[in-house]
Amino acid sequence: MQRYKARAIFTNDAECDDMNSFLHLLLYANDIDIEGLVLSSSVFHYEGDPAAGIEPYRWAGGQWMWDYLDAYEKAWPNLVAHDPAYPTADVLRSVTCIGNVKATGCMDQDTDGSELIRKAILADDSRPVYLLAGGGTNTIARALRRIEEDWQGTCAWDSIYRQVCDSAIIFMIVTQDDTYRDYVAGAWPDLRMLHCTSLAGIGFFFDETCCTPEHRRMTCGDWLKPHLLDKGPLTALYHTWGDGHEYPGEQWESQFGCNPEMLAGNWWGHTPHNRYDMISEGDSPSFLNLIDKGLRSLEDPAYGGWGGRFVRARDNEFNPEADYWRSATDGCEPPMKPEAWQITRWAEDWLSDFASRASWCAASRFEDANHAPEVSVAEGLDLVAARGSDMTLHARASDPDGDVVQLSWFRYDDADSCESEVALEADGATCTVHVPADACPGDTIHVICRATDEGNGRDEHMVSYARVIVTV
Repeated sequence: MQRYKARAIFTNDAECDDMNSFLHLLLYANDIDIEGLVLSSSVFHYEGDPAAGIEPYRWAGGQWMWDYLDAYEKAWPNLVAHDPAYPTADVLRSVTCIGNVKATGCMDQDTDGSELIRKAILADDSRPVYLLAGGGTNTIARALRRIEEDWQGTCAWDSIYRQVCDSAIIFMIVTQDDTYRDYVAGAWPDLRMLHCTSLAGIGFFFDETCCTPEHRRMTCGDWLKPHLLDKGPLTALYHTWGDGHEYPGEQWESQFGCNPEMLAGNWWGHTPHNRYDMISEGDSPSFLNLIDKGLRSLEDPAYGGWGGRFVRARDNEFNPEADYWRSATDGCEPPMKPEAWQITRWAEDWLSDFASRASWCAASRFEDANHAPEVSVAEGLDLVAARGSDMTLHARASDPDGDVVQLSWFRYDDADSCESEVALEADGATCTVHVPADACPGDTIHVICRATDEGNGRDEHMVSYARVIVTV
């Protein structure tokens, strides 16, 4: 099945979770067109500027990015055995660079990173480019300001403004500097912002309020070490609690890998950990949102997917007129938090998928590792049904490894607009949707078929989905 490949530029501030997300992203370089890997800064990490009297703060430098690409190069011969679409390390090196890093929010000078972003925004490509802000948005903001400086006041400005707003989408992980508030939201209000405001269950904290029991098990060292860390020189770089890694430039109280006192809970989060437990992948929602697994999350931020679900919010701290979306909340049972559930409901699947790809790094033959099944729905993905009618859907699934594919169906009611109860009768590949008699014309019902190769004696499962949207 042909999958959509989104364009993306990943910016980061060199925190340990950015490094983990950077590594994770490399294993999806076959499914995403990575047009840039850019070191930026944030309120938490910056290089400093001696000429301006600014001292460096928790600065790791950028060499680690090239070290990771060197490790990727070692894994690449095995990765292409599982998908020839993986780019070479040299291709990725050619788009790896330094952005605006001197201080928090610095955006007064062009840099290699800001120029790479500017050119990508203005490129002749019908697909939007996702600007992923794992740190602050300052390097992105500099690129936008350069475009404004070049074109505002000319007869082409209106068309350039529209092109930029149609071409670029920012995905911001929490708020790590003020450049979106102070510049982007006002100067470019029609440029879409997806603001990931909740990192519960993926960033530093993993408990029953944000993780299912299986998800929590998969964040423990007993699972992570054999499934991820032991799969070769690339995944061995993944940072976990007490693993011995020392982060260059980092403060001792944030040295999660090599400060033994922190395992007992002597850190800002206070919770104790065991060796090799997950620290964080706080920046991963930005690119998880782009992976085309059949959830159709790129069609509408409100649909939701591996990177979370979003709602348009005019009551924001930036600009009520901006095309601004923040993390949504999904209905769940206590003690799970709704703001966590909108993203961690998928965590078991994406963690296992990540581990499966880690296995690709260590398997030189296609038949020695697992691969995702494919699923489609015979009736199509966009359907119309009358109130009170029954609609039967038929899934078709296959698996490249010959595994038995397990199919399950569920309604994603947080993502649809029908306020009535919708009954589903599912039996393997078949699902009957009972459209409520009291549904309103125009209501949508989101029905998702999940196809997985779980239960085939493999250590890690892989998943694909088909989302059917029924309009009443």
